[in-house]
Amino acid sequence: MSKPVHQLLRRDLHFKGVIITDDLAMNAIKEYAKQTNQNVAVLAVEAGNDMLLTNDYRTDIPAIKQAVANGTISVHQLNQSVTRILRLKAKLGLIK
Repeated sequence: MSKPVHQLLRRDLHFKGVIITDDLAMNAIKEYAKQTNQNVAVLAVEAGNDMLLTNDYRTDIPAIKQAVANGTISVHQLNQSVTRILRLKAKLGLIK
């Protein structure tokens, strides 16, 4: 959930793989989101995560869509995440 950590991974260490969250329903993460008054999934995407482990799809998907609509999350960022995920799936033989 830390943008500086993700920047370290991508910029300094040149990590090109998929970054996956831990469970977004964990109490510590939910409490942090409450303190910032933001949706936890939006915070995770903003930080640079490619894949989110969530069980609250009914809330998180609309929140992410709204964040894209209002410019908080860029389509470019989402496209980069999709590309990394598809590359991983291809590498694992899950898609051709």
